[in-house]
Amino acid sequence: MDEARLEEIWDEVWTLLQDGRSDAATSRVLAILNDEGDAPELRYLLGVSLMDLDEVHAAISELENATGQDPGWPDPHAALAWAYFRACRFDEAQEMVDGVLQMEPELAEGHQLQGLLAERAGDEDGAATAFAEARRLDPERYPDAVHMDEEEFLEVAREAVRELDESILEVLEETSFFVQNVPARDLLVESEPPLDPQLLGLFVGRSLLEQSVHDSGALPNAMYLFQRNLERGASTRGELEEEIRITVLHEIGHHLGWGEEELEARGLA
Repeated sequence: MDEARLEEIWDEVWTLLQDGRSDAATSRVLAILNDEGDAPELRYLLGVSLMDLDEVHAAISELENATGQDPGWPDPHAALAWAYFRACRFDEAQEMVDGVLQMEPELAEGHQLQGLLAERAGDEDGAATAFAEARRLDPERYPDAVHMDEEEFLEVAREAVRELDESILEVLEETSFFVQNVPARDLLVESEPPLDPQLLGLFVGRSLLEQSVHDSGALPNAMYLFQRNLERGASTRGELEEEIRITVLHEIGHHLGWGEEELEARGLA
């Protein structure tokens, strides 16, 4: 496949992805692969499209194909490092991102991923250094995070709960609330595919719609908030407070049996 054709396909597929049409992007690349032949650029585009659809394992397969076809091209290696991270394959993500940064030391997203991996490993100094480098290279994409101490964070979460009707508060009496810096791996890999390590909050248990009188021996429901992930998504204290509130109410909505459409209608999606 000649370069002009690849450039045309690249522009077409990226436009679909930027428009949020990941299904269409995936279908388009698959059709081209079937009709016109293979290329690492096509496998890369397919992997990125699949990641947008949360098809993590399929994305990894395509990105591994792309890196195998073109070992010197940093982009699919960087995407594969993030895909390994998303799949909770943290050791492989670390090995891959280290290699990417040897190829392209100024890659902001590589330093950001190094920071996330260091944070998960408990290396606070290493995480701070990596996040600072990502912010230096791309301050718009990776702004400085807003930080709260744990008690302030908990108080904002408690205030969100106090907004609820008394009838809902009664329902929540049997629900435990936990704050973690980032989600523990064991919590993430209980689902298949694993949950996103950059998750903001998580309700664990059965919603009211699923519970019955036979649940007396079941484990109690629990709701988790992940403080570092929430802090990273805000550029001001007001934004952070609002994101905590939305996350708390979103997860409580899951407990109450609200679907994604109802959550979105209530401004909690």
